[in-house]
Amino acid sequence: MTLDEPLPPELTGRHYGWLTRYRRWPVFSPQWARRRARSLGLLTLGIWLLLLAGPLVAETGYRPWGSVAQVLLIVVLPLFGTPWLAAEVRRRQLPEKLEWRLLLLCVLGTVAGLAAFHHWVAEPMKQQIAAWAGQLDEQGRRPRVGLAIGISTIQGEYSDRASVPSPRKMDPPGPINLPTQLVFATMAFIFAGGMALPRWRTERAGLRALAHERELAAAQARRREAELKLSVLAAQVEPHFLFNTLAGVRSAISTDPARASVMIDQLVDYLRAAIPRLRSDGSAQATVGGQFDIVRAYLGLMAARMPRLQVQVQAPPDLLAAHCPPLMLISLAENAVKHGVEPKLGPAQVAVQAERSADGRLLLRVLDDGVGFGGASSGTGDAVGSGLGLSNIRERLQQLYGDRASLTLKARPEGGVAATLTLPLELSA
Repeated sequence: MTLDEPLPPELTGRHYGWLTRYRRWPVFSPQWARRRARSLGLLTLGIWLLLLAGPLVAETGYRPWGSVAQVLLIVVLPLFGTPWLAAEVRRRQLPEKLEWRLLLLCVLGTVAGLAAFHHWVAEPMKQQIAAWAGQLDEQGRRPRVGLAIGISTIQGEYSDRASVPSPRKMDPPGPINLPTQLVFATMAFIFAGGMALPRWRTERAGLRALAHERELAAAQARRREAELKLSVLAAQVEPHFLFNTLAGVRSAISTDPARASVMIDQLVDYLRAAIPRLRSDGSAQATVGGQFDIVRAYLGLMAARMPRLQVQVQAPPDLLAAHCPPLMLISLAENAVKHGVEPKLGPAQVAVQAERSADGRLLLRVLDDGVGFGGASSGTGDAVGSGLGLSNIRERLQQLYGDRASLTLKARPEGGVAATLTLPLELSA
């Protein structure tokens, strides 16, 4: 997110008062600095007027313009200047560690600068302002005024820091008054945004966690979308597949009743293996064993329809419980039959294998010795049956596994195509 956008409500909440609305924006962002200055500035102005109303309207005739200037500097500089400087730091999109150090330097530099101002500069400045306003006596002394809410008091007759006629000739600063300096340092730290420094760290950590949660939610949404597409595709049994099979059974009844009986048995086996998947909502986790049952039944049915076809389906027992995306393997087997075996003249073979790779991943292979990439369909077209194209299989793999899975097709030296699914090896509990 950018600095000009409000923070997500998950981090900041939704309810604010007029004094805290600035917290909706990133810490030390331009919007945060402007809105904070406006909110706290109004509050500070009210307090400032309460403090200075008494001395400014007192009947003594003395107006402490030097004290007014001192309070203005102590308040205005950290309230407006430091957040603006910190916002410029954040605009540059620096590395996190460097940005933190510069923000800390802005705040602590303001505190140190105002502490030095109060100790070395404040009294000479007030003396000079009093001289310009004609408020010094003949010996160059000015009254010292104490400020309280709505009350002005004279603390002694004259300032003990102005004991010489010339306002430019001041005594060296006295010893540091630790309580007073602590008060001014605390005020400067608060006005400069020091209390927001911990929030900067919390905000960064919260944004990272929220981005991770949203990325995870998006990945889960993509997976649910893929499963929904799968459930829709799985619910569509291709009419021409059933019609062709039933037509083949009808033809074989009169010419080869034994083969017709085998075809009916294979069709029953195929439907028994496929219908539970068709009835599912797509969210159930398929296994290698379940997918091999569907492929075995399908290829057995194809072999009954085409006696020239030989099939081989093998998987090690220890891999049968491994997770496998549903309908991908049957799509590759259908693709091999339609685009490899059917256009070929003479005997043909389709083999389906599962094995563990050297790096511990699951390899599922569909091998055929059909016409290969030189056939009418180059092997890169749509797989039949479920209607899933090879590009759709790759898209689903990307949605489910990212870069951990792949589909590759290679021409075999003896002819035909080898389609290989590479998946993470995840065994069912």
